[in-house]
Amino acid sequence: MPDEGSGGGGFATGLLLGLLAGATLAMIAAPQSGEATRDTLRAKAREAADRARETAGDVSETLGGQTNELLERGRAIVERARERVDGAVAEGIDAAEQQRNELQSRT
Repeated sequence: MPDEGSGGGGFATGLLLGLLAGATLAMIAAPQSGEATRDTLRAKAREAADRARETAGDVSETLGGQTNELLERGRAIVERARERVDGAVAEGIDAAEQQRNELQSRT
């Protein structure tokens, strides 16, 4: 089963390979001068970098929200467990008190 957290590395690798392939094809088939082609490639590289940063920010926000949700669920579970333990301790104290009272009344 693939790890859900490993998608960011695959995306970045695919993005870089796509940029390289696009740049290579652009250089080969460019009807422009070399300088104009380089300017176009720089602009496209900046656009791709901006999109990659936006995507990374979106992924970070999504993961941050999921982390907060998991923390809250964990806190709720711990609180319920604490309440159960406190209840069990109180019942144990009551039972011990009753037993002590019974033993004292017999003597």
